[in-house]
Order: sequence, then structure tokens, then C-alpha cells
Amino acid sequence: MDPSSALNGVTPIGPPRTVEIEDRYLDTAGRAMAGAGFVARVRTGTGPSRLTLKSMARRGTGAVHRRLEIEADAAEGDDPSRWPPSPARDRVLEIVRGEPLLTLASIRQRRLQRDVALGASVIELSLDDVTVGGDTWTELECELRSGLEADLAALGASLLRRDDLAPATTSKLDRALRASGVAFTKR
Repeated sequence: MDPSSALNGVTPIGPPRTVEIEDRYLDTAGRAMAGAGFVARVRTGTGPSRLTLKSMARRGTGAVHRRLEIEADAAEGDDPSRWPPSPARDRVLEIVRGEPLLTLASIRQRRLQRDVALGASVIELSLDDVTVGGDTWTELECELRSGLEADLAALGASLLRRDDLAPATTSKLDRALRASGVAFTKR
């Protein structure tokens, strides 16, 4: 199914694309990343591995959420001292202070993505088939690529009115950790 079909006012930009990705969420045994209010994710799939350092603090109301995210290239393995220098890598090194990173959860996703125009904005729609161990689910994400947050909010409000969709009540990471039996809370 095309994630942009049947959305009023949304104009597809280019063809849909399918990508296969794996996200590994990393922290120390003592949960230094969580204690500092961050999550470290290394994504592999098409192209080089990417590190995303995400703030656990989310701001926003309704379907629109904002949080700090810093992205950079990551090398193979979980030793941040071997990753290419970047502000994201440097922040991870500062937080973990030499403790090794461990994989807390691994999430595989098959994503059907499509960029769409809405108002003055370009929004990426991702329909994700998510797998963690034996647990699977489907999730729709909308990410503002350029333009106005008001357009993203309007799309979110439109999606919330649909009877066949329900807002996620937890993050993919929280769900993956629950499926893996790992406790993950900010200290």
C-alpha cells in the first residue's frame, strides 16, 4: 500500500521506494546514555552506517513531536572511538567515558517511503513493517523534510481522524525493549 494514497491535499513527489534497515540501540551496562537523557542508534541498510544521537525529551502536542537529533557517519562495530569524528560521536564519548557500548535492542524494518507535498512543505511518509525477535507490527511515520510545522500538524490531525489508524502510545525502542525483556528508563 502506498502510504500517501487517500490523504486529502497530499501530492506525491516521485515514486515510492522500499528500504530495508536495521537499527541497533546502544548504551553502556550502567545505562550512561539513558542517564544523560539520550539514546544512541546505529542504522545500517543502504549506504554507510549512521549514528543518530536522540534526546529522550520530546516537546510538542498532538501528533507533532520535536526532539534533538544529531546524525553522523558510524563505522563498523560499537566502539565510538573508531567512528569518524563528529559532534554526535564526541557527545557519545563524553557520556560513556570509556565504558563499552552494548546493543540493547535490534529492530529490523522494511520501509515503504514516499515524499509528498502538502501546502508549502515536503513530508516523508514511511510505512514501516517492524520486526523485533518474534514481535512484528506496522507503523506510519511522517517527518517534515522542509517547510512548515503547521503543514505537518495538519497532516497529523487528518490522520488522527481516520478510524483505521491509531496513534502510537510508545516508541519503537520502548516496544523493542519490552519485547526483549530489557528495562530502559532514564535515571
